[in-house]
Amino acid sequence: MSSAEQAVSRYVQDPTATVSVSAFTSAGLTWFGPLLRALSRKGDPRLVFHDRDVGQNAFPALTADYDLVIAHRLAHSNPWPDTITALPLVCEPLDVAMSERHRLAVAPSVGAADLRGEEWVSVQESFPLESALQAIAVHAGEPLNITHRINEFFIAAAIVAAGSAITLMPRHTAPPLSGSGMVLKPLHDLPLARHVDILCRPEALHRTAVHKVAITLQHHATTKER
Repeated sequence: MSSAEQAVSRYVQDPTATVSVSAFTSAGLTWFGPLLRALSRKGDPRLVFHDRDVGQNAFPALTADYDLVIAHRLAHSNPWPDTITALPLVCEPLDVAMSERHRLAVAPSVGAADLRGEEWVSVQESFPLESALQAIAVHAGEPLNITHRINEFFIAAAIVAAGSAITLMPRHTAPPLSGSGMVLKPLHDLPLARHVDILCRPEALHRTAVHKVAITLQHHATTKER
């Protein structure tokens, strides 16, 4: 028993232990690189990354397979279940993305009524941004004309920049690239946002390596938001 306890203690306290991190695509693009650079010294945890883009209700279950799960949910949705630990990263506004040639591209902001009759790129059903699009439809007073269903923001951006469709985009983790031909416009009458959080099993944070990765991730998220 003593040997087993010592082995568990060494595992929990090992600062160089392997830490598995999963994230949806835009979060991985935003934070995997900075996390690797920040934790590249001798004595830092060994990082193993995975991309997992799932429906909002499926994120908590991923904590059974990964030490840390970067997940997102809409600000007005139900909180994460209390069986897991949730650490906040950012609360990120959602803007309307459109081509720089769009009729509304010169406006400083847009309202739900301005978007009536527009062609939309939506996410797949049950994914976090779907209910935000439904909220826009309610405020506009008509169903949205959804032509494309794309989960990956950079694919959606390519469609928006090349044509007449519009979509919702997160302001910080998927901003338009320079020369992309796309612009973001805030909604002045319907503030929409998503929470990006770290999910994990409660006992996972007792591990020194996992705790260090989580703290480092929170630091980089806060720095980027500023």
